[in-house]
Amino acid sequence: MIKARKIATLLVFLFIGTSTSLIAQVNPQMDREETSAADVSDKELNMFADAYQSVQMANQQAQQKMMKMIQDKGLDVQRFQEIQQASANPNQESDATAEEMKKHQELVAQFQKMQPELQQDMEKAVVDSGLSMERYQSVAAAVQNSQALQQKLQKIMMERNTQG
Repeated sequence: MIKARKIATLLVFLFIGTSTSLIAQVNPQMDREETSAADVSDKELNMFADAYQSVQMANQQAQQKMMKMIQDKGLDVQRFQEIQQASANPNQESDATAEEMKKHQELVAQFQKMQPELQQDMEKAVVDSGLSMERYQSVAAAVQNSQALQQKLQKIMMERNTQG
């Protein structure tokens, strides 16, 4: 379980630009008019929870697909992770063979090609929840900055997990 979590974390970092862009893209007006906890209705928080869960599911599916691609390429997922970490750190030498490096580079290129589709899937999940991307980002920022909203969101998620 821990190994799977580490691998999932690595794969998330490969797509860090995609998943964080859903939350981190800043509407130019958002700097001037930050959304506060009081500006987020319970209905919007529930829609945000729907969108968040859908985005998480899309992310998990992408991770599973990427893990399968790694294995299909003949690399162990843990080995891929080691090569990725070494290539991300210029001070760290990699003990990867030329063949492993080639496979790694091909996989990274494939993952980057998948990124726009994943971005679209995540954006569709947000819009299907009833929120615009801008409002999703505003609510995400409000949740990030408000412990009260974090607790409300956590309660909503826990209730959903116990119901289904």
